[in-house]
Amino acid sequence: MNNLSPTKKEIYYQLLHNKDQFNGFFKYVKYSSSSHQSILDRILRIQTNWTQLILKEFEGKVCRNADFDTLVRQYPIELAYCLAIISADDIFSITPAWVLYNYPQVVNVINLLCNTSCGECDYCHQRLDAHYGLKQFFGYDEFRVFDGVPMQQQAVESAIRGESLLTIFPTGGGKSLTFQLPALMAGRNNHGLTVVISPLQSLMKDQVDNLTSRGISEAVTINGLLDPIERATAIQQVEGGTANILYIAPEMLRSKTIERLLVKRNVIRFVIDEAHCFSAWGHDFRVDYLYIGDFIRQLQEKKQLSKPIAVSCFTATAKPKVISDICDYFRTKLDLELKVFAANAERKNLHYSVLHAETAYEKYNLLRSILLGHKCPSIVYVSRTRHTRELADHLVRDGIRALPFNGKMEAAEKVKNQNAFMCGEAQGIVA
Repeated sequence: MNNLSPTKKEIYYQLLHNKDQFNGFFKYVKYSSSSHQSILDRILRIQTNWTQLILKEFEGKVCRNADFDTLVRQYPIELAYCLAIISADDIFSITPAWVLYNYPQVVNVINLLCNTSCGECDYCHQRLDAHYGLKQFFGYDEFRVFDGVPMQQQAVESAIRGESLLTIFPTGGGKSLTFQLPALMAGRNNHGLTVVISPLQSLMKDQVDNLTSRGISEAVTINGLLDPIERATAIQQVEGGTANILYIAPEMLRSKTIERLLVKRNVIRFVIDEAHCFSAWGHDFRVDYLYIGDFIRQLQEKKQLSKPIAVSCFTATAKPKVISDICDYFRTKLDLELKVFAANAERKNLHYSVLHAETAYEKYNLLRSILLGHKCPSIVYVSRTRHTRELADHLVRDGIRALPFNGKMEAAEKVKNQNAFMCGEAQGIVA
């Protein structure tokens, strides 16, 4: 208390001194307005009322047009905790789990202060501006445009506003940036956690590595490929607030460890990648996806949230029936209406060709000639897990550095082979 500025002392005193949980503390430290009247007189002669002290003390850290009068009147304790977190110099400071449990409205209050744009003040023009965030985190000046429509920017701004959405961008169309940018901005603004659900462990690692290469350390993944030390470190990062993006597989939602972890954090959004997996009409239906809505609902109940957690769904392609299935699922499970952003499904960056082969021998020779002729990173897909190792061994014998990758391999070997491929030590991966 002694280290706070006179203005902060008075803010916390006015918010908390008449609350049973806190009046004993102010008596203990012998603080009251009257005991510091000479300082306050100078302050209050300038300010019209003490709520204006908040705007003066937290200039540039909160939206100037937030409804402070209502927050002071209805949520004084929650407001005090939020201001304490906002004033922390450490950007990774988070609201303690016991505060979230006992004062669940803290989540809504900090969202109103730091993550709801008025569109007018300097704070909102910077900290909640999509272009400002794009430049700050990724160094880009412009968003990607689809057929003349700034759809990537629209989807990012929708997420910043707290809306739930379904985004359909082609492969290579910038899906990851579209959900990473709002997550990073919210992590810095209100210390919230974004949970990214993906069925592809390799993709999770790749995205975390890409962010790390940009100097962004706020993303971690928890999956079966981690050894016990790596897993414990990732959990500690999420729990301690140094991670604001968590990548997990849908199956991980059944883990009590993950559940306890998410209860402790201010979870602001669930991002579901490969969202076509919700639909039996999608090309990769997965039953575990159907548990996601139940998990989110249960989490909201345990955290006593009055406002539902936002959801962002992403996929590279979806027919009308798949889009309908995804929207219906979240409408039924969570009473959420997904705003749809759908780009043209045409893949101008992909080219297909079919080469005819009569026998397995001819097919292998064609494959070998393609790999030898292009000398570039290549992925060869086969229909059975055992064929991944057989084909990789055959290619190695013919002088092509290839490695197998399949779901039945030991985690250590999968990680080793993936890293070798990503680092260029292997030309091909057989999956």
